[in-house]
Amino acid sequence: MSHAMAASGAGSAVHAPPAVYRRAGAALAAEWIKLRSLRSMLITPLLGAVACIGVADLAVKNNAAGWAHLDAAGKAQFDPLVINFNFVVLGIVLFGVLGALVATNEYGSGLIRMTLAATPQRGLVLAAKAVLAGLASFALAMVITFTAFFTGQAILFGAHAPHLSLGDHNVLAHLLGTVYYMTAAGLIGVFTGILVRSAAAAITSMFGLLLVLPVLADKITPDAVTRHTVPYLPLNLGDELLHRHSGRFPSLSPGIAVAGLAAWVLVLAAAAAFSLRGRDA
Repeated sequence: MSHAMAASGAGSAVHAPPAVYRRAGAALAAEWIKLRSLRSMLITPLLGAVACIGVADLAVKNNAAGWAHLDAAGKAQFDPLVINFNFVVLGIVLFGVLGALVATNEYGSGLIRMTLAATPQRGLVLAAKAVLAGLASFALAMVITFTAFFTGQAILFGAHAPHLSLGDHNVLAHLLGTVYYMTAAGLIGVFTGILVRSAAAAITSMFGLLLVLPVLADKITPDAVTRHTVPYLPLNLGDELLHRHSGRFPSLSPGIAVAGLAAWVLVLAAAAAFSLRGRDA
């Protein structure tokens, strides 16, 4: 009898999930509850999605209306995929800001102290925030990207202008590259928010990094430093994913762009983890 009970106890111990898995599950559940309880985190993505799709469809409609009046050179340069994705600059700012808000909402309310007291493993807290933000960004990016593509190409089809289908050459890769780009922007926002610990500072940082800095960098006279740094700003890496034959930065390729965006995320993740562990809440 005692041997049976011992065997039963040993079996349950073997099948019981390790403590680290339980802690990770609890951290994810806690972050999910906090995320979905914020009304702004539900309304803002919805409004952002509507804005991105609306901007995309408006741009396509304007270009489709002018198709019949283009000369031969204009028709030769007409790219139904490029005009369909003019919303991406707006999209990456939206995702960066959403990621920053996910990371900083607890700092503004002081809830971060309770979070770190309940889960002393600060790296686990950061990982839970990043995983949820990454999954939410990926899902939202998929909805925006594919909806904008299908509605935009339907507008072109209705206007008897050149249009594409999902099975055409490089179309699916273009869409998945867009999803990857916007998801990376969301994660960059999360880790930047952890570093600055302020919603206003994080949002300003996102505008600066994703929009202002690339524009200013383009105004600088090219030299050895700018030739090896400017192409690797997030905006320029994302542009390489979307406009593969622009020739603007010969040193870039889609593979380098994917790796470069991943490097931005990983470096900022490491900096955020170091900052979170080394500073008071």
